[in-house]
Amino acid sequence: MKAICPNNPKHKTFITVAHVSQDWEVDEEGNFIDNLGDLEIVAKPNPGNCWTCKTCHAEAIVED
Repeated sequence: MKAICPNNPKHKTFITVAHVSQDWEVDEEGNFIDNLGDLEIVAKPNPGNCWTCKTCHAEAIVED
């Protein structure tokens, strides 16, 4: 997989979605108290997501 900025191929960083899980401290009713900071990747970014160039905000072309 490769993301390419349509405005400038020298732009090499992008914003997209990844799904993570995080450990939370909760009370007996499941109400949030604090996050414990530990993240686990559930799903990495995929080519079907929207990818946006971090530099110029153009929608990237993602090759699978």
